[in-house]
Amino acid sequence: MKAFRTLTMALAVFAVGAGAALAQVSATTGALTGVAADETGAVLPGVTVTATSPALIGQQVTYTDASGGYRIPAIPPGEYTVTFELPGFTTFVRAGVAIGLGFTAEIDAELRVATLEETVTVTGASPVVDVASTKTATNFDAAKLANLPGARDFWAILANSPSVQMSRIDVGASRAGTQTGYAAYDSKMTQHRPMVEGMVMTEGRGGACFYYDFGSMDEVSIGTGTHSADMGWPGVVSQFIAKSGGNEYHGTARADYQCGDWQRTNITQKQIDLGVKGGEKVEAKNVNKFFRYWDFNADVGGYFIKDKLWVYGSAREWDIRGYRANFPVKPFRTHLNNLSGKATYSINQDNKAIFYTMYGRKNQVNRTNTHRLSSSAAIHRSTDSTWNQLYWGSVTKGEWNSVLSDRAFFEIRGGKMGYDWPNFSYAPDKPTYEDVGNNEVSGGNRNWQRDRHRAQVLTSLTYFQDGWGGDHNFKFGGEFFREIRRDHRGGLSRNPGGRNTGGYLYNDMFHILDNGAPSEIYLFETPTTNDSRLWTYSFYVSDSWAVNENLTLNLGARSDRYRSYLPSQEHGVGRIHCFTTVCQAGGKTFEARDVMTWNVFAPRIGITYDVAGDGRTVLKANYGTYWWNPSGDLANLVNANSPEWYRRHDWSDTNGDGVWQAGEEGDIVSQGGGSVNNELDPNIEDQRTRELAFWLERELIPNFGIRAGYVYRKVDQLYQKGNNLRTYATYNIANSITDPGVDGVTGTGDDKTLAMFDLDPAVKALGNAYTTRNMDGEPEFHTFEMSGTKRMADNWSLIGGFSYRLSRDHDNNYFGNTIRGGEGAPENPNECINTGDDECRFHFTTWTFKLNGTWNAPGGWIVSPNLRHQAGQPFGRIYRPKLNYGKQRVLTEPMDTNRQDHITLMDIRTEKAFNVGSNGGGRLIGFFDIYNLTNANSAENINANTGGSYLRPIEILNPTIVRFGLKFEW
Repeated sequence: MKAFRTLTMALAVFAVGAGAALAQVSATTGALTGVAADETGAVLPGVTVTATSPALIGQQVTYTDASGGYRIPAIPPGEYTVTFELPGFTTFVRAGVAIGLGFTAEIDAELRVATLEETVTVTGASPVVDVASTKTATNFDAAKLANLPGARDFWAILANSPSVQMSRIDVGASRAGTQTGYAAYDSKMTQHRPMVEGMVMTEGRGGACFYYDFGSMDEVSIGTGTHSADMGWPGVVSQFIAKSGGNEYHGTARADYQCGDWQRTNITQKQIDLGVKGGEKVEAKNVNKFFRYWDFNADVGGYFIKDKLWVYGSAREWDIRGYRANFPVKPFRTHLNNLSGKATYSINQDNKAIFYTMYGRKNQVNRTNTHRLSSSAAIHRSTDSTWNQLYWGSVTKGEWNSVLSDRAFFEIRGGKMGYDWPNFSYAPDKPTYEDVGNNEVSGGNRNWQRDRHRAQVLTSLTYFQDGWGGDHNFKFGGEFFREIRRDHRGGLSRNPGGRNTGGYLYNDMFHILDNGAPSEIYLFETPTTNDSRLWTYSFYVSDSWAVNENLTLNLGARSDRYRSYLPSQEHGVGRIHCFTTVCQAGGKTFEARDVMTWNVFAPRIGITYDVAGDGRTVLKANYGTYWWNPSGDLANLVNANSPEWYRRHDWSDTNGDGVWQAGEEGDIVSQGGGSVNNELDPNIEDQRTRELAFWLERELIPNFGIRAGYVYRKVDQLYQKGNNLRTYATYNIANSITDPGVDGVTGTGDDKTLAMFDLDPAVKALGNAYTTRNMDGEPEFHTFEMSGTKRMADNWSLIGGFSYRLSRDHDNNYFGNTIRGGEGAPENPNECINTGDDECRFHFTTWTFKLNGTWNAPGGWIVSPNLRHQAGQPFGRIYRPKLNYGKQRVLTEPMDTNRQDHITLMDIRTEKAFNVGSNGGGRLIGFFDIYNLTNANSAENINANTGGSYLRPIEILNPTIVRFGLKFEW
């Protein structure tokens, strides 16, 4: 804590003391800028410019300078009225100015010599093209979020954002409460940066493991690429800003409901013939249906002191129950709760303090993740093999921001995010099985827990300077993170609704089958608790340099220092197995040590060219280097006190009872923990993404802008764990393997021979020694995109986009069809079979199209249609033959030989409001949702493994769903 406080003070002093500083927007705000002139075009100094909005405490006042220019930096998103006043001139008012998150709106004013007409009010279109920034982002304001049909969660917003491709498709909240992988401009589903109120919520290396209070959100921005220097990582940056109080009390209560009868059926006989099965209480044709659904969200905002202290609070309870094709046992239930609150205190016009907190609890009663299959795609035939998953997460921040002058703005925020995530077995007294051939699991599951917590401080200073060869917007900032990751295997004491013996698994063993046949056995030495950590220190500087009225240069640089380290920790004696020397010696204390420190530098260069100088047609180009966030996962890779102390053996069930007994294990395939744990190559370098992008942005009509462009990404220096005694060249013993073909049966007409390689026996005898090192090969991605955004005007709004991506990647792991481990670089020549080039990269294409909008129809009706199309993921059939070093996954055909079903979904919301109360102070809104209007039945995921269940649908889109709801606003 002392170090944390010291660094917090240092960052604040450093930022305040910096000379030239940064842009006019912060992570949570937008900005206004422009020029005031008279009817002849002569600039007017000394004009009083006042911005007011229901989103703003008080008002922001500034004055035009000698060049007639003004700027109002760092104002909260919302709709503004901007007033221009100068004695002797008519007052000019620009109303209805939309300020989006991260957007700088240029609002110019023409003041006329005063006549009888003292005020001219113009309610016109707000700018839709940012002529200064090269960021690629889509904004959703509160009205758009409220009208968007879908799950009302983080992933639903991503699913409706141009260029973002989802690993699973949600139908009316069918996936709510479960993380969904996503990517933009490449296929990497890490390195994202979700943010809430300016606090970084990244889980591990870049996912999102937090379930937001959707109804409390005022605006959301989804940035997909061409990030400025304040974003260190290459993934999607999403910023959520919560609602605030106001000078009037306001609130909302919202609820919707659906029962099991309000839906159709869409599973076909063909899909049943391919292997879709029901359970004791559910028919096969119903395994993708909802059982019951309800969602209640209420909030209230107002003031303690008008124009001084605003307060806001929100609560949500959400319950989703539905059948799943991979769990045809009973309704799969997810229950979520949220509480959030925000207080905004205006010290004076230029200084403001904000406090925010959000708490979330999740309970998935029958979570279907397993030990080795890392997705929820495995088939479960009973509740025994599922988890009782509990999750508690929270984020808290305190923020102070200050307008130092019309040229400078300072902000600092600090706080903490984190979660505790225990998972309990329902059947700790039953052996655990996973069949990697037919994707089925059975028996008990494991007792384990993961906790992550991140303390953080972020600060920045912005400064505007003219006269240095043009106008400059400087930004200088710093970030500090301390991340702690802890993993527990066994030893958990609480298990609501289930039994618990304190162990990890039944007899701490895990059986691997292959199409029903014994294959491998994992033996674990538990209980274990490990601790891995990361300190991050980041500093950045950027300059948005307006060279002239047409050309703006965005120049930036970023420096990140990642220090991975391990605190002191212990490993004791195994509960059942004790096969390591550490255990046999009675346990060991592992001393604290530094693992790796990286100091990396990243340049950012952007160019915008306003073709006509009117802000309507802009050409943009951008280059950026992004270093990956290693998180606490890097230190965990080489932690001698690893989360799992295990030995993985070949297994022959000699007595045929289906349960491992001592003596049935064969060769050691791999092992982990203690002296055999992974080490780092001392020359290892951080992973990196380089991006080059070109865009054309055009305002077609007022409030409607389009964007078209191309993005190229190359990823290099990927690292992964490998046996450093077994190099690529040591797999040199030719071996002809018979592929049994699609039917999975040898001796039939579809058999073929695969030329594969065994490991050199002399090398095999050396055993295992693992090292994490950089791998050869550079994945490349080419994306072509068109998108458009229409703000609500003339009774309609729209967001849409089409993106097409060509990938040359070392893996395709969207749906659990991973050929390789880690980030996917090949470790032996067998992994290169049926790849597309000499770097062993798979070649495949994907695309997505999205269109959603709102129409204020006659009679007070509001209609919000939503169309989504995503290409089915390409795949090749996978076979796992036995070689002399163990089972090896191999692609029997090129990755683009087959493709899963294309997915096209049409959803629609219809709503109507009625004024209620004696003075009409409230509104009662009824809404009606239809999801999957066409009753599409695409399989989201199929089994690509050779065998009797090849092509079996594992997840199928939910059928047409009808849902009703009411909302009361006051």
